[in-house]
Amino acid sequence: FVRLALHALPPHKVKLKRAFDLLILLALSPLVIVATALLALYVRVRAGAPVIYAQTRIGRGGREFTLYKFRTMHRDAEKHGAVLATANDPRVVRGLAWMRSTRADELPQLWNVVKGNMSLVGPRPERPELVARIAADVPGYERRHEVRPGLTGLAQVQGRYHTDASFKVGHDLQYLVNWSLALDVQILVRTVWVVVARRV
Repeated sequence: FVRLALHALPPHKVKLKRAFDLLILLALSPLVIVATALLALYVRVRAGAPVIYAQTRIGRGGREFTLYKFRTMHRDAEKHGAVLATANDPRVVRGLAWMRSTRADELPQLWNVVKGNMSLVGPRPERPELVARIAADVPGYERRHEVRPGLTGLAQVQGRYHTDASFKVGHDLQYLVNWSLALDVQILVRTVWVVVARRV
């Protein structure tokens, strides 16, 4: 018997998804640039420097990449190692909690999309140490890495931030099997509603 590695998306669909991402970014670029500049100024006033927080995450194929986000926590928030964020996390700088609840802190990840590390829609990327921990407990978790991680995903619009990892994996695998441009559009539209309604 020979074990076969089945890929979720064939090459032509990967290219189509990439082209869709770039087209959406190009269309929204004026709005994105203005919003990013204003939020960066706000974070600078509230939290000081640095404004951008860089973090290692696991991407497509299990490869590491550097993810960017606005810094909303105190500089020494993870001096004792990686810790999952919690509701009303005391490490969050005063006045910046709303950025986390609306996911505005993740706007710099659009640069990751431009670079090709991420997609607009896909499984959310996690840190290496957390991936190893979750993969040991949740069967099939590593299949999430068959596509580029996303700024948003099916798991994010179906569940909440603190939804159990095993349920999120179920949604991520469902996304892999049923991917289409129509599904990406649907998830993006639903993401807007999730953010506006503060259902994150």
